[in-house]
Amino acid sequence: MNVRIIAAGALAATLTLPLSGCFGIFGDTADSPVDSLTNLVENAVEAADQLQDVEWGKLSRAVVRDAATGDVVAEVTDQPTIEAAFASFSSENGLTSKPENAEEYLIEVWQPTTVKLGEDAADAEEIQILEAITYRDSNVVTLTVTPLDLTLHLDTSAGTADALRALAE
Repeated sequence: MNVRIIAAGALAATLTLPLSGCFGIFGDTADSPVDSLTNLVENAVEAADQLQDVEWGKLSRAVVRDAATGDVVAEVTDQPTIEAAFASFSSENGLTSKPENAEEYLIEVWQPTTVKLGEDAADAEEIQILEAITYRDSNVVTLTVTPLDLTLHLDTSAGTADALRALAE
């Protein structure tokens, strides 16, 4: 999957927003809409770099939780299945606000840290690299690049949210 397409799509959608601060993206603490937009672009570029570093074939697991209870519904360790679920993010998506619908699933994507020369592979830790939230009866998906704590609410194309929901089965 081309994660740069995801990041570029999010960045392009962000840049098309009016400077009025719609969708609450700029927040109440912004000095000016231009400063806020500059910060958002810098974060989106950093997110693009982070997403580019995701080694989809190296993912260790995706943990699917019931968003209301936090209970684990499923744990997927098959990398092609995880990659396929997130592949539809390369389609056209746009930024939106967080929906009022109830949160449905919280999907955590984990990857082992890189083992350096001389280190024991058994000592490798896992880090959460992505988090996605689906909402009942909605195509909106909240995607968070966890190392950056950058969150985007995306109005996804048909099937994207369903592909993530399928991980729970």
